[in-house]
Amino acid sequence: MLPVNEMNQLYLAQNPDVRRKIRAAYRKSHPAVIVMSIKPKYAKAIYEGRKNWEFRKAPPPIYKEIYIYESAPVSRITGRVVFCASVTGSWIDVWEMVKTNKCFTRNLPGIRLVELEDYAAPHNVTALRVYKAERFEHEVTFGAKPPQNWGRFAATYRDAPKREEEAQ
Repeated sequence: MLPVNEMNQLYLAQNPDVRRKIRAAYRKSHPAVIVMSIKPKYAKAIYEGRKNWEFRKAPPPIYKEIYIYESAPVSRITGRVVFCASVTGSWIDVWEMVKTNKCFTRNLPGIRLVELEDYAAPHNVTALRVYKAERFEHEVTFGAKPPQNWGRFAATYRDAPKREEEAQ
């Protein structure tokens, strides 16, 4: 007779519908965590409420919250942001939509029209509207290789964040 674990694996191998249902139930109870890399000066502007739009060529899915990983020299997760809307299109169309919305002006920190043109000239760009941003009291070290743009990570990273004091 096979041990219980091997019997379960054999049963699941023979019944892909059951395996899919188990995976779907697990994903529902353990949603993924989205981590987005942002340069420290832009993250600071988002936390202070001076930057209302985040531009991305490859935007993350709009989840309830997205964790902000500040790139070097900080190299830690410093807070979370909630996006409420997005605008996608050519860079000039997105700029006009954002500019006329009176939520982003040329005087605010962030990307300027010339930089946006260089950043996304042949591609579509997405502007994500910041609804709420919160800076953590303690910065959190990231236990995996940080994403270049954004990444989806298993919920286990969220369950046990490491503080700087605990990591040493």
